[in-house]
Amino acid sequence: MTEKLFYNDPYLKECQAEIVDIINEDNKILVILDKTIFYPEGGGQPSDTGEINGLKVTYVFENNGIIYHEVEKVPEGKIASCKIDFDRRFDHMQQHSGEHLLSGAILKLYGGNNKGFHLGVDYVTIDIDMNDIDEQMVNKIEEEVNQYIYLNQSFNTYVVSKDECEKFPLRKQINVDEDIRVVEAKDMDCCACCGTHVFKTGEISIVKIIKTEKYKGMTRIYFKCGKRALKDFENKHDIVTKLIRSFSAKEDDIIERIESQCIELDSLRKELGKLKKNLAEVEAENIIENEKTQVVFRKYSNKDFDDIQLIASELSMKSYIIILASLRDNKILFLNKTDKDVNCGKIFKENIKEFSGKGGGNASRAQGTFDKEEDLVKFSEFVYSTLI
Repeated sequence: MTEKLFYNDPYLKECQAEIVDIINEDNKILVILDKTIFYPEGGGQPSDTGEINGLKVTYVFENNGIIYHEVEKVPEGKIASCKIDFDRRFDHMQQHSGEHLLSGAILKLYGGNNKGFHLGVDYVTIDIDMNDIDEQMVNKIEEEVNQYIYLNQSFNTYVVSKDECEKFPLRKQINVDEDIRVVEAKDMDCCACCGTHVFKTGEISIVKIIKTEKYKGMTRIYFKCGKRALKDFENKHDIVTKLIRSFSAKEDDIIERIESQCIELDSLRKELGKLKKNLAEVEAENIIENEKTQVVFRKYSNKDFDDIQLIASELSMKSYIIILASLRDNKILFLNKTDKDVNCGKIFKENIKEFSGKGGGNASRAQGTFDKEEDLVKFSEFVYSTLI
C-alpha cells in the first residue's frame, strides 16, 4: 500500500520517499514509492504530473492500493525527491471543489442528480439527470454557489466505515464494505470522493457556467472555476474591447450595432446573389448565342467557383457538355447534359491525379480542385481534348 500524503495535505508540493520498486514493461517505466504526493487519476480527476529525481512524471495511477508513477527513464538511487506541478494540482482542486458545490446546489434547488463528471484541459462538465435547465435556473444556481463561496466555508473530509457512512447526508449513496472517504461542504454538498480539494470555499474564487446542452436525455453543464474562469473572462473581455473599437460603440450598444449590421449584410448578400444570378444569365446567353458545338469550354480568371456553378446551372437547360474552370479558386466543373456516352466521374477518376488534382463525381457531373493554376489549366484542356 502506498501512503497518500496528498490526503493529509493537498498543498504539499515536495517530499522525500523511498523507491520500493521499479517496473519496466510495455515500454513504460513505473516507479512505486512507499509514500507519495502525486494524486493518481480517479473520480473524474486527472493525475498529477511533476518530477521524481528530476525526471518527468507524466502519468500516475492506482491499482489495489499501490500507486504507480510513470517516468521517462529509470531513476537512480533508492531515495526519490518528489515535486508536483502545483499549478496543475491547484487548478484541479479549484475545479473539483467547484464541481461539488455546483452539484450540491442543483440537487438542493431542483432535485437534479450528478450522473457524470469530466475534468479536462479545455473544459469541465457535469451531467445532470434533468431534461432542461433554462437560463433563469442557471442564474439561480450560479448565485447559490457563489454566495456560498463568498462565505468562505470549510471543506471537511472524513474516512468512515460503512455504518458511519449512513450518518452523513450523502448526495449519492454508496454500496461498499470497506472504509470510504467523504468530502463535505456543510449545508451545500456531501458525497464520497477520492479527489483533492481546497480547504476553504473562498479559494475556488468563482464558479461560472459557460453553457448547457442536451446530452443522452440529461443536461450537460460546462463550467469553469477560479483561475480558469478568470482567463475565460479575460479572453471575452478582449473580444468585447476589440468589438468596441471596431464598431466605435459603447459596450452596452455593441449587440444592437452588430444585429443592425447583420441585417444590413443579409440584405446586401441577397442583392449580391441576385446580381450574380443576373450576370450568370447574361454570360450563359452569350455562350449559347456564340457556341457552335455541344461542348462548352471556358476558363475564368475573374469568377469564383460559385459563379461558374451559376453559369453551369443556366447552361444545363440546354443540351451541352460543359467544362468551366475558375482560375481564381483553382476548381473545375464538368457536366454532361447530352445523350452522348461521356462519363464525367470516370474521366476524373482515371486522370485527375496525373495532373496533381483531387476530385470525382458521377456519370453526369464531376468537379475537382488543384493547388496550382497551371495544373488546372492543363487538366481542363486535357478533358476538352477528349471530347473534340
